[in-house]
Amino acid sequence: MKASTKRFLSILLAILLFVASLFVYSTLIRPAYSEIKNLRAETAGRSELISKNEAAIQQVKKLLTEYQDIAKVQETISLILPLEQNTPQGVNQIDGLSKFNKLTIDFLSIQQLAIKPSDQPGLVKGLGILRYNFRLTGTYDGLKSFLQAVETNISLMDLVSLKIEPATKSAKGNLSYTVNMDTYYQAE
Repeated sequence: MKASTKRFLSILLAILLFVASLFVYSTLIRPAYSEIKNLRAETAGRSELISKNEAAIQQVKKLLTEYQDIAKVQETISLILPLEQNTPQGVNQIDGLSKFNKLTIDFLSIQQLAIKPSDQPGLVKGLGILRYNFRLTGTYDGLKSFLQAVETNISLMDLVSLKIEPATKSAKGNLSYTVNMDTYYQAE
């Protein structure tokens, strides 16, 4: 073969390889590359959606935790200042505290006082007051322990008046205590 024929064939072969590479690029590589770009964009979009959803889930969990804390606080406040008048609970607390401190209740009466209106009627309810009038019999140490227990009791109780007298002759070493105590509740 002549040198010119070899050159011509090599140039023709180079042109055919170039055309074949253009054909492969345009029919195989370019569609695959655009599909890869689309898949990458879809993956990026899904990743962004997942991260937003995870952030939203974290916020919801945080709000649920705060809500549970608020519910616990509300429950505690309801124990301190009940939502309604609960006379049996007050009687039960006074009776339990007196028995625990070895005091005997001689009599007990309950008086409902006027409701104090709220300064902010739309936000805060009025304050209802129940006055418990009772007489206890027991030792002075028992009374001190009783008053300390009232101070640390979960329900809000105020000692209004206390009168100390000698007990009857049959109860040696004991004193008689006339106590007026207020408890509070939220009123409409």
